[in-house]
Amino acid sequence: MLEYMSVREAAEKWGLSERRVHKLCKDGRVAGLIRFGRSWGIPHGAEKPGDARKPSDRQQATRGSAGGAMTDFLGPDARLLAKNGPCAVFQLENETGNGIITAYDALPGVQLMYNDLHLSRIAEHESPFVPPSANMLVINHCREGRFECEFPWGECGYIGEGDMAVSTLPTPAKSSTYPLAHYHGISVVVDIPFAAKIVGELSALLGTVSIDVQGIKERLLGKHPYFLMRSSEAVSHIFSELYNAPDALRESYIRLKLIELLLFLSAIGPDDESGRKYFYRTRVKAVKAMRDYMTAHLDRQFTLDELSRRFNIPLTAMKSCFKSLFGTPIHAYMREYRLQTASALLRETDAPIAEIAAKVGYDSHARFSAAFKTATGLAPSEYRKVSVQN
Repeated sequence: MLEYMSVREAAEKWGLSERRVHKLCKDGRVAGLIRFGRSWGIPHGAEKPGDARKPSDRQQATRGSAGGAMTDFLGPDARLLAKNGPCAVFQLENETGNGIITAYDALPGVQLMYNDLHLSRIAEHESPFVPPSANMLVINHCREGRFECEFPWGECGYIGEGDMAVSTLPTPAKSSTYPLAHYHGISVVVDIPFAAKIVGELSALLGTVSIDVQGIKERLLGKHPYFLMRSSEAVSHIFSELYNAPDALRESYIRLKLIELLLFLSAIGPDDESGRKYFYRTRVKAVKAMRDYMTAHLDRQFTLDELSRRFNIPLTAMKSCFKSLFGTPIHAYMREYRLQTASALLRETDAPIAEIAAKVGYDSHARFSAAFKTATGLAPSEYRKVSVQN
């Protein structure tokens, strides 16, 4: 008897979003389908459908346009909202949330993207529209939030607030996720063969040493999938001005700052990397399971030693991995989570304050009130009154 898998199982097996699998089924691109109400049954042996677009279409999409850059990066989850000259605005939406991407064709072969995302992951990280022969340099800067990248051999890397990462397209990454469901930052995509000449000419015109983009890629990455620089004054200076480019001079200003960024990367080497940190998938899964367990049992307090034993992960590795993944130490994260949950309960229910305090793990009304006031500036009763009035 032929066995079938669900859309979710097929999405996990093929490395796609559930939305994308639904679309493939709807378009009749999966062999042997059967329909179950509003969903689909997919034969267990079914293979992931290939890219239906022609090479000529793909090449047009990936050369010299903000729309092409977004297709490369985001695949079917992105749709164009508006385009005006070199600037295009996209909405990114899937089952985990949505976001806005503002992309600029800054220079021939160089695209700049402002990412404002409120989702947990991007589908199809390894886009079928990026040919295997592509030679691209990708520079990411995180302004707020966290970004997680998992590689096929089981390692995971992270960037957080103020960090910069340099990688390539096609990417060796298996998946990209945003564990805080909140990410703001900049991405710069450099199509090296197309950008090399103009970047070299502009750097020479400015009287700087000629910038070799291919050399940057080879020197910083070598055999590694990523080059990471943790938050530093130099990195912050360059990107802060990109975030605050004056409207009247935006296009010219962006070009100058991107040349400055590439010049900065030309002057550093692998030894300047700070804090390259990868965690094996087993530990990432353990820490995520630990976080889910703690948030599901807010009425209980757990010691770090207890968590380490329960989830079979060394204490030091557990603390380091949790902070890299969620941005704060375990106890700080849980304190904020408890108070956010309490805020919602105060706004949305009539439960007594003492009962809410117990639900979020405080054994004393007074301790809860003191912690809540420190965090919000209002006592719980005052917060509830203001919320009702608003």
